[in-house]
Amino acid sequence: MIEFIDDSEPWRPTTSGERLLFLLLKNHKEARYLSDALTESGLRFARRYGDWSNFLIGASLLHLQQRLIKLGNDVRESAANRLDQIRELRARTCDIVQLTPIEYGADFGELIQEVLVSAEQMRRNIPDGLRKAVLRTGGQRCYSCGRLFGAVHDMEEGELKPTVDHVWPRALGGDSGEENLLLACQSCNSTKGHIATWHMAWIQPIVFSDIDEVDGPPPVPREVQMALHMRAATTYARANGTTLRDAFLTIGPRDRPAKIDLEQGYDFFNMRVHDETRTMVKWIPG
Repeated sequence: MIEFIDDSEPWRPTTSGERLLFLLLKNHKEARYLSDALTESGLRFARRYGDWSNFLIGASLLHLQQRLIKLGNDVRESAANRLDQIRELRARTCDIVQLTPIEYGADFGELIQEVLVSAEQMRRNIPDGLRKAVLRTGGQRCYSCGRLFGAVHDMEEGELKPTVDHVWPRALGGDSGEENLLLACQSCNSTKGHIATWHMAWIQPIVFSDIDEVDGPPPVPREVQMALHMRAATTYARANGTTLRDAFLTIGPRDRPAKIDLEQGYDFFNMRVHDETRTMVKWIPG
């Protein structure tokens, strides 16, 4: 479970935002230095070396990506000409983010172009014809929680209606194409928001003591359950060379949170929301 440490392309990308992330992972010299340093350090901090190292790298890269896309969006609003946008974004990237061609070990122009393409996705809505096609053929259940569309699960909500969700969020460069769209209920879609991977989730405070196992695990916030689901999907996609969309379809909706290592308490890295036997996604806290 170290997809951001030892692999410059953790899964098969289908969107500009994923390609931008992988460009930063592969070519940002500081990110690679951090990855190599953590890999070679041999540290085993409280049995969470791999998990926390991966989190640190992933969260740092995604934070940088968000800042770059924000700059790209600002430049697109201030300059109409593409060449002017490239020049202005290049200057702002160097001055504001302090990411320069010296710190970037590849074609800096390619990076700037991908930032602008990712920023463009924020304004692009799903074409009506494609939205209707996804609604018609996308399945009968929410890909995240597994609830059946059309059924009444909550009297206050009424019948559960499908929405079209961007697997990789538009705010992070997610394209509005078929390869990046799945059907989700409104609740899961809105809860997920702009979370792209588990590295963006609220995981630090998720440490629970053991309770009466008859009642199962303690209440786990929906955002955390979705992050664990994303973690399983990225693990599957990395192991099998698939896209995130195909990974979610293969592993199926999330299950009830369960403990992995029975000798440890409930914390983010010791919980799973997938059936390991069915999905063939296995890991141990480490």
